[in-house]
Amino acid sequence: MILTFDREKTIIRTLLQKLGASGEEANATAEVLAEGDLRGFASHGLLRLPYILRALKRGTIAVKAEVKVVRETPATGLINGGHGLGHYVVTRAMRLAIEKAKQQGVAAVGVYNSNHFGIAGYYAELAMREGLIGIVTTTTDALVHPWGGVEPLLGTNALAIGLPTEPPVLLDMAMSVAARGKLVKAMKEGKPIPENWAIDSGGKPTTDPAKGLEGALSPFGGPKGYALAFVLELLAGPLVHAAAGKEVKGTLEPVEGFCTKGDFMIAIDPKAFVAQEEFRARAREFIEQVKSSQKVPGVGEIMVPGEPEQKTRERRLREGIPISDEVWIELEQIAKELGVDLKSM
Repeated sequence: MILTFDREKTIIRTLLQKLGASGEEANATAEVLAEGDLRGFASHGLLRLPYILRALKRGTIAVKAEVKVVRETPATGLINGGHGLGHYVVTRAMRLAIEKAKQQGVAAVGVYNSNHFGIAGYYAELAMREGLIGIVTTTTDALVHPWGGVEPLLGTNALAIGLPTEPPVLLDMAMSVAARGKLVKAMKEGKPIPENWAIDSGGKPTTDPAKGLEGALSPFGGPKGYALAFVLELLAGPLVHAAAGKEVKGTLEPVEGFCTKGDFMIAIDPKAFVAQEEFRARAREFIEQVKSSQKVPGVGEIMVPGEPEQKTRERRLREGIPISDEVWIELEQIAKELGVDLKSM
């Protein structure tokens, strides 16, 4: 199935509103999920919608959620998301950070009682569009083992950093070598996984995806990736009144209760430190220095963070977004139960 960007957003909005979501909640969620697919992050796109719809039906994600700022200073804020749709809650949180950063130069906002918010880079980019630097992190269920350990105790804990340079720079990465979804896909297809992706329940590297799912994902970059995942767990957990480690539940799909993870974001106005023109000019010089540097044989282009996703986005805006048969069939079934004909949309 090939969908246009606008059609995918229409489908998402329609199904969410069928289950009581407000227009604002549905629009924010549709925008982020479709952007995930547009940029090549299929694990954070339409694939996520069935999980969200099931949680809405059982009441573990709230519609028309009461989103409240419960702590505030001129440069900080803490938001209780009311267990609402994470994409909507965190869009509001980043907008608050942007507003404060424009007044104070730097601002930080934390979120708890929210849900999975899709691609972290989307929210960093909200700041970039306003000429600001955006930094975003979040926690997930415990899937990653500590360096030297066996048990899954850390989340994959995405980190996004966006800078309003020319061209724009947008880092968006998780702390595991590979996403859990890639192991699930390999297991379904009966294929092995690279040895550095995961360990089995005994702590040994494995090429068997099923054993990797029973064990733990490995942190990228060895002890350095583990250390980064660790500090992000604290920033987007205890600092913002949210859970950490094994207490983080429901980021894939809140089933037996509400999601307990947290989010943390920072917005920075470059003008608080240097003239905007100087920042852009010096950043561009560095970017050009990197892109024009000597390449190893066989490499056609050196790209900066965010550039591969931007190229994918431009191509898919022209050619459409590919959606797997498995995801489409599941979505059709849910839509049918809700009285919605996807083919007519």
